[in-house]
Amino acid sequence: MFVPGGIKIKFYTKLLTTLFVLGNLAFAKEIVDIAPLELKSEVAIEETITTNDATIVEFQSNEKVFKPELRLIGSIYTTHTNDNDIYNNDTNLIGFEYRPIEDFGISFGYFKNSFDNDSYVLAAGKYLRPFKSLNDFYLSLGVGVVKGYEKENYIYDNETGEVIKKSKFNTNIGGDYIIGANVGVGYDITDYLSFNVSYVGAFISTISLKLY
Repeated sequence: MFVPGGIKIKFYTKLLTTLFVLGNLAFAKEIVDIAPLELKSEVAIEETITTNDATIVEFQSNEKVFKPELRLIGSIYTTHTNDNDIYNNDTNLIGFEYRPIEDFGISFGYFKNSFDNDSYVLAAGKYLRPFKSLNDFYLSLGVGVVKGYEKENYIYDNETGEVIKKSKFNTNIGGDYIIGANVGVGYDITDYLSFNVSYVGAFISTISLKLY
């Protein structure tokens, strides 16, 4: 039996089926496209975190961990601001400095003082680095006890015994002991070698060599 309307029903059925299949395929493609994007995002985030962690580890590994140091100290040149014909300018300073913590040292040394007397010093010093961009430059502050100033901060005329000049920078604490202080500036040439100029009644330039 021929039913004209049956052709139309079959046609529409095929059309709807085709559209449904195409729709499913399109929707499935969207799912396939979205999933890798999400996966890529997670991978990118993980890679970023890993990179950041690696950067932090690398930064931490590049940080210097301070270890206690022993340094050899020696004078290069000494000059007084006046009375150079009276004062001794050859200090011949030689000594050692121990730094138990960073930028702080305890030193012991021998030198010829301004009156040309054999002297010994025990001192403590602090190194200040106010400029991060110029971290190799530093300011030095120190205080110590010195033995050997037999003339108790006075300069006497060898013939008359009269006082010619009294040192005002140091303070006598009895006998041949004085308390002295110094201020200075310095530069770390390398991790092992430093240069410093300090004022302690005279300008004294020294070098510091790291032994370990």
